[in-house]
Amino acid sequence: MSLSDTRFVTGFVAVAAGLSIANNYVLQPVLPAIAVSLNIPVSATGLIAGSTQVGYMLGIMLLVPLGDSRNKRSVVSLQFLVLGLALLLAACGTHLLYMIGLGAVIGAMATNAVQLNALGFQIDPKGSTVGLVGAGIAAGILLARFMGGVLADQFGWRGMLVVVGLLMLLLALASRAVLPYIETRRSASYRQLLLGLAPLFMRHGALRWATLLGGCWFLIFSLLWVALMLHVSSAPMSLSPSQAGMLGLAGLAGLLMARPAGKWADRWGSRQVIGAGFGMTGLGVLVLLVFPYSLLAIVAGVVLFDLGCFSAQVANQTTVLKIDPLQRNSLFALYMFFYYGCGAIGSIAAPVIHAYFGWAGICWTSLLLALTGGAANYLMRSPGARAVVELSIADSVDK
Repeated sequence: MSLSDTRFVTGFVAVAAGLSIANNYVLQPVLPAIAVSLNIPVSATGLIAGSTQVGYMLGIMLLVPLGDSRNKRSVVSLQFLVLGLALLLAACGTHLLYMIGLGAVIGAMATNAVQLNALGFQIDPKGSTVGLVGAGIAAGILLARFMGGVLADQFGWRGMLVVVGLLMLLLALASRAVLPYIETRRSASYRQLLLGLAPLFMRHGALRWATLLGGCWFLIFSLLWVALMLHVSSAPMSLSPSQAGMLGLAGLAGLLMARPAGKWADRWGSRQVIGAGFGMTGLGVLVLLVFPYSLLAIVAGVVLFDLGCFSAQVANQTTVLKIDPLQRNSLFALYMFFYYGCGAIGSIAAPVIHAYFGWAGICWTSLLLALTGGAANYLMRSPGARAVVELSIADSVDK
């Protein structure tokens, strides 16, 4: 594949991954409209939003490993096909349980973002590729609610789902046409893939280190974002929901760091970039702690900790994807499962910590987590820890 072809394909992978992950969030701005249509309480629609997250977690463990023993192009295309059909069926929904079930299917199929991330690295094994695809995924997450709302304003929530569903069907066809056919080098049954996940996690020290580090900053990320909405909407700031939501646009600054972070990981090593990422995250949290009621300081703090989290994430994913080329999907599935699990803990814990200890409690908890992650990353300098990681990667390469 020529350089221009490689760039085009990786660009397509980044866009497709972003559009895939967006399906987990596109329903959130239209939940009140769904409640009216289905004649259910607005509070009950939280089950619909939650079902996509549950489906995503299940898809990470049950679907993503398939990419190790099946041609990824076929897996990606099939998932986009099922995703499109699920969205079209959801547009016809009239009952809560029906929507919850389809929400779970939509979430599971949205794991195409993970499949595409692993495929992008297989096509062009560089940290900059991880950064590009990561930027696409982050853009999909950050812009999904906005675009879902815009489409719903024009066509209603059912029309919005039809538009997005047709787009996913178009991506199913485009994936077959654009993505290269890459022969799998590993033959294993689906049962063998699933049973091999736990031993795989125990075998690779590099994966366990990466999981610890990634869990630290995604816990911070989820903790801060959930609590931030509570903080700015209460006195003395008392921002409206739309004003509070605008702070999410500050998170787009993190995208600026994604691709450079991948290049820096290639040049100087992932550990150095991860350390700098934890440093920026900690600095951002410190700004939020010292200036809790300054809107300008809050925006600056959000930009800093998002830059830190995105930088560290790209470098960390580069490490995971280098561990074993034959089992990239399974390794990535394990990493992302624990990663999103830590994010879920942060989302659940944020309101509790905020209620008992206020905004300062959120910031001090986040600082402690940043210090923990930074210390763990620093300990990888020790000969013993580095030997574990390097041996884990070298053994896989030799195989």
